[in-house]
Amino acid sequence: QIRFLQTQSIVVPVMVSSAVTALNHILVCWALVHKVGMGSKGAALASTVSYSTNLAILCLYSRLSGACKRTWTGFSMEAFKELRQFGEIAVPSAMMVCLEWWSFELLVLLSGLLPNPKLETSVLSICLNTGALMFTVPSGLCAAIRHTRFQRTWCW
Repeated sequence: QIRFLQTQSIVVPVMVSSAVTALNHILVCWALVHKVGMGSKGAALASTVSYSTNLAILCLYSRLSGACKRTWTGFSMEAFKELRQFGEIAVPSAMMVCLEWWSFELLVLLSGLLPNPKLETSVLSICLNTGALMFTVPSGLCAAIRHTRFQRTWCW
């Protein structure tokens, strides 16, 4: 839903929805973790609730506002027309991302076997998060540049 709106240069509702969801997430996470006493399971459930809330808000916006009347005509069987070709690209791509993240998780688990596991796991966690940040910032800038270029030239 986010990409659907972004490709049409509709970014303010996405920003507002994300802000509302983030503020709501703090409350939901606190309630599930501390008030209900679910611990880490409550944190995971809170993330699910927050993602679902964001999706619901954006779907309602797309459905009820006039901004998407020309671009969203509903579901049709045409959406499944080239599903096999999409799967041929999507499955290997998803496996590549999964293997990358699983290898990071395996590194964290294996660091527990080192002489000072608490220190090594902490250092590895900091390094992996820093590495992820180094890719996230340029990715966000790239998306912003593409969005700006799309507004001016109508092409990617």
